Amino acid sequence: MYREEATFYRAALLLGLIRGDAVVRWSDAVLAADPDAPAAFVEIAATPSDDLSAMRHALYPLCDDRESTAVIRRIIGLVGQDLADTRRSFDDSVRVLSQIRRFLKLDASTDDRLKALLVDVWRAHQEPGGDRAATEARVREWLAETASATAP
Repeated sequence: MYREEATFYRAALLLGLIRGDAVVRWSDAVLAADPDAPAAFVEIAATPSDDLSAMRHALYPLCDDRESTAVIRRIIGLVGQDLADTRRSFDDSVRVLSQIRRFLKLDASTDDRLKALLVDVWRAHQEPGGDRAATEARVREWLAETASATAP
């Protein structure tokens, strides 16, 4: 019941997309609403919100071993939202997208598309005459499409 949400929070913490206090708030809300909540929620609630390693460790018993497509889309949507809201620069967003490829288990289609975008970004920055603006627009468009695929 809580696996997908816990998996999302664990991945988002790894990538620096959320803060530990968001996980503690989620845990507190679950404990308040569900008298049969798994014991792991007590450990999460008691973990210092600034100790991200301990927080990820506390989340682990609730998590799936592999991030679902929905979790991946939600993570990518969060990157897109942070970029759109200027909480993260384009270069930092690309760095996070690269980390997503390295640290999360993506389906082949998402991995291929993300790899192609990252190669395009690299080329636009390295090659003379690289069209950075067009490449950035493609990345922003892909992020927006992914985010809209997760919207309720």
